[in-house]
Amino acid sequence: MLTLHCEDLRMGEFGEKYDFDVDDAVQTLEKLGIVARYTIGRYCVSLKCAIEIIGTTTEEMVLKAKQDATIA
Repeated sequence: MLTLHCEDLRMGEFGEKYDFDVDDAVQTLEKLGIVARYTIGRYCVSLKCAIEIIGTTTEEMVLKAKQDATIA
């Protein structure tokens, strides 16, 4: 379900087909310390921690890229 949502979002926003791997994404978030597994099938997300680790959000990067494309 999440995989399809992510793939649909990518198609809707960028018009590109994308094969999203939820398990790989969760493992990456765990390695970064953004999410932690606290019981079987449950995860804890620290938004404050996520913001500090990620820095610039994806949305901000997309908006900046659109602005740069408009200026160029």
